[in-house]
Formats: sequence, structure tokens, C-alpha cells
Amino acid sequence: MKVYIEASLDTGAPNGPGESLIQWFRAARTKLFSGLIEAESKGEGGAVSTAQIVPDIDDSVRSFPRVGEVWTQFEEELATFPWGAGLLFLTDGGELAELGRASSYHALSDGSIWRASASVSVNSPEDTASCAMLVDFLHAALDGSNPVFGRIEWDNFNEVTNLDAVLRRRRRTSLREGRQLLRGYAWVTVCPAELAAQLGGVAALEDSRAFHRVVPLRAGGVLLQASATMAGFTDQVMERMFEALAPVLPQGEPCPYPAYPDIRFVPRDAATVS
Repeated sequence: MKVYIEASLDTGAPNGPGESLIQWFRAARTKLFSGLIEAESKGEGGAVSTAQIVPDIDDSVRSFPRVGEVWTQFEEELATFPWGAGLLFLTDGGELAELGRASSYHALSDGSIWRASASVSVNSPEDTASCAMLVDFLHAALDGSNPVFGRIEWDNFNEVTNLDAVLRRRRRTSLREGRQLLRGYAWVTVCPAELAAQLGGVAALEDSRAFHRVVPLRAGGVLLQASATMAGFTDQVMERMFEALAPVLPQGEPCPYPAYPDIRFVPRDAATVS
């Protein structure tokens, strides 16, 4: 079962955008893909890796095959805050199949906001260990960055968040207003520091009893895990999360979007939550 993980970040990260990029890919290496890198190094498991850097939008791609052997060089390139970067694992030989991926690119042309994502297979949405590993990855990847937004989903692989889709919000508007309005909600949602403060901070979020875990990020922001496993993210649990986050969600009457039929959302206007 494939899981989708995404974050939007801006250049205001305390350690700079290059360091935030390094942390995203380093966490992917150690938390999501460590087994694949080890298998490749030993010639076992049929995994083959490649990493890529696009320094600027008009530049050619720089490739790093067998990334476990050239990781230091890859991180040095990430530190320059390239326009795009990627890490890909495929099966070795025969019909190619994707085993895992992490990537980043500038989401806005002025470079002020960039998007990072990852996809990986887990045993099932009920597997507690796999779900904990995903949360640990996102925590490690974003701990030093005070992100604009983040999420983990297993039934939505679109760059468009659930709220952007059902409220017909433009992606650029959503990105630019990410520190004024929360871009969406999912099984795991990352809320920036500014919005977490409006919600009363970590203590108030814990007291709401709407979340399985409330994890503060070292550089600002908070990671909100709705349930222990993805399978536990029922409509009732999603409703509790929606009500707790309503004060910082964009207002409007949500409406199903035919282009994204599998998106899950609470069919209520956040403005109606008292």
C-alpha cells in the first residue's frame, strides 16, 4: 500500500532553505529508505537508486547513481537550494517498479515557497509499526524548519489538498496564505507556528482530545496525528479534528470535486463551528 507524504516550506526556515532540504532527504534516507539503501549496497533485494539535482529551472539535470555511495556529494548540492531534487528507488532488472521516492521543487516561481514530498509502501493502514515510522519520518524531516503545512495520506495522492479541492481554492493562494489559513487536514497534519498559537498552543491542542498525538516541532509548528493508525482515521475522528482546527481553516461551503472523487472531507463550513 502506497502512502503519500507532503510538506510546503518557505525560505524563512531558521537554518535556511538548503538545510531544510538536507533534513528532508536525510530523514527519507534514514527513516523511509534505509533498508533499500542497505540492500543496494549488498547487491540484495533487487533495489537500485538514483538521485537528481536541477540547480535552476533552465539547468540540465545532474544525476547521482547508487546514492548511498555519493550521499555526501548529494547533500552538498542540496545545501545550495536547487530548483528541484529527487531520490528514486526502482527494482533492478526485468520490469521496473517504483519502490520509493522523495522529491522537492520550487512551488512558486519566485522561489519563496517550495514543496517536498515522499511516497513509500507500507504493509497495511492497520500496521502500527509502519504508521509510527511514517510519523517519525515527518517529525525528523520538519523538526528544524517551522513548515507552512504538512500531511500524510494513504487515499489521496494529489498535490491539491482536500480543502483546496472542495473549496475551489487556487493552489498559489493556498500556498501564499499558508501561515494565515491552514491548507487542509489529514491523518497527520502539520500546522505552522502562527496557526498553532491561534489554537492555543500545544497544551490546548492536547486538551481538545481531538488528536492521538500532538508533537511540537523544535523550530516552530506542531505535528498533529489524528489516530494511532491510518485505518483508525474514521469519519468520526476526522470530524473531531475538523472541529478542533476550524478556527484556522478557510471558510466556505465545501462541495465534492469530480476531478478528485476520493478526497475525504467534512461537509461543513468551518465558519459554522462554534
